[in-house]
Amino acid sequence: MLRSLYSGVSGLRTHQTKMDVIGNNIANVNTTAFKSSRVTFKDVFYQTLSDATSSTDLKGGTNASQVGYGSIVSSIDVINTRGGYQSTDRTLDLYIAGEGYYVMQDKAGNTYYTRSGNFKFDGNGGLVDSSGNYVSGWTPQYTDNRAPNPMVIPNINDYTNIAIGKDGKITGVYSGKNPDHIPNTFESKGSLKNLTITGYSNLTYANGTLSGVDGTGTTVELYKNIKIHDDGTITGDTATGTLTETVLGKVSDFATSPEDYAGWAVTDDGTIAGLYRGHFTGTVEEFGSINGPSLTVLSHTDVTFANGTLTASDGTVLYNNVTIGANGVFRGHNVATNTDEDITSIDISDFVSNPGVYQNFSLDADGMISAQYISNQVPEHVPGGIEVLGQIALATFANPDGLSQQEGVYFQETKNSGTASITYPGGNGTGSIVSGGLEMSNVDLSKEFTDMITTQRGFQANSRIITVSDEMLQELVNLKR
Repeated sequence: MLRSLYSGVSGLRTHQTKMDVIGNNIANVNTTAFKSSRVTFKDVFYQTLSDATSSTDLKGGTNASQVGYGSIVSSIDVINTRGGYQSTDRTLDLYIAGEGYYVMQDKAGNTYYTRSGNFKFDGNGGLVDSSGNYVSGWTPQYTDNRAPNPMVIPNINDYTNIAIGKDGKITGVYSGKNPDHIPNTFESKGSLKNLTITGYSNLTYANGTLSGVDGTGTTVELYKNIKIHDDGTITGDTATGTLTETVLGKVSDFATSPEDYAGWAVTDDGTIAGLYRGHFTGTVEEFGSINGPSLTVLSHTDVTFANGTLTASDGTVLYNNVTIGANGVFRGHNVATNTDEDITSIDISDFVSNPGVYQNFSLDADGMISAQYISNQVPEHVPGGIEVLGQIALATFANPDGLSQQEGVYFQETKNSGTASITYPGGNGTGSIVSGGLEMSNVDLSKEFTDMITTQRGFQANSRIITVSDEMLQELVNLKR
């Protein structure tokens, strides 16, 4: 049989494969973040009819005579060029402006990678794509050496105005249940009308005067100039006769924890209000400077602090490199003894009433002491406050062309792609996130149609090889007739 017959068959097969790839590219011309592919061919086995010879004194050298046996597919490569930006004005549609892939996980724990950023929150607060796979990231945000996990924000319905920044951070305005207390907010804790004054009932407060009804049913002005003192006592001047300041009660009669309040005041209608000075979990607070009080250190009085150095009033440097540890203990280098030691003459309790509810104490160059509040006394959500809810992870690969394509515009890691390097958007060479748009397919229709023409012609030419080879065989058979 003729070799050309089988060469033509191999050509048909390779061109059919190329047409299959072209068809898939064109079918996905509008698929979000789709990456087109290309096919390359190579020739196959050669039969050597005669070997090459070297030249001699009598004649020159000759080349080898070889007959090829057609073509096969050399490679099917993914074209990883970035697709264009398609604006959608939808917050959870995300475009990667640079390198990187979203890290997706299914419930079985399988990991996929994609550049398709069509996301939404499910009923449990999980950030998922159209296939229901979870977007990986961190809650509330990226920290060093912490692996990402499927992002689930269970109280997502407590937030409005969801936004996603360039660094992949998801933020929202808290609109859920109000906490029992809001720091630095006045709270009404009762009224002067609720005071108990022997012999009087139906207390009223108007124009700065507290009145009551006596046993005869007569309304009598009792007290005026009512005020609340720093020690929590409530006093007023007698309204008749000699002005005598009288204790009417205490704020503890109205508030169960009066120590959590400051700035007690009486409003125009007689309401007793206090400024709640509670704290938010995780908030860094300042307590004042060690330059404020007159310090006594190493028997020296009026010691001052500046740029990490404690100096006596006569200019003697007592300690340098002064710091404050996580447990609130002051420490420095004793200049006289040339040793590092705790400075026991300074106590953090002189500045902080309850050091046990704080961590990460710090001391700045001016002597200001600050620490992070860690107690759960007050909920960490502030009505109307903007909070970071999560941060999306991105992955990069040493050889992204080595990734394996999966259905649903997913990719999987292979031995030739390298291990995923995971970071936040904008970190480690990854692109930033653009909210409100999607990545379009990178299929170039003009190229695909051109490839389609050349593929069709190649297929036709190979089919002609088969038909002509067949005709030649027919002529050979007809010799017998």
